Amino acid sequence: MNPAWTEDEGLLAVAAFRYSCGRMTYMPDVCAGWLIRHWHEFPQRVRTIVQRDLEEEFKRDDEARAEGREYKPLGHDCDRKTWERVRALWAP
Repeated sequence: MNPAWTEDEGLLAVAAFRYSCGRMTYMPDVCAGWLIRHWHEFPQRVRTIVQRDLEEEFKRDDEARAEGREYKPLGHDCDRKTWERVRALWAP
């Protein structure tokens, strides 16, 4: 953990992730790259929240795709692949 991380900075990391998750612009790629680069610097609380929230979004996205819904919680296929890179930080 980076000792310089404050509670506010941890909150901002979670907020940036939550804002970017589900977007269909350049933001998922920017946020995912940042999360990957700094993952081991984040406080455990931040990593736990991101992991929990992203796993929930993958579940919702899987359901939407299985049902053929137009709206996909993780965005387009390219956006989902971006989030799969983040998920690889903890998933086998």
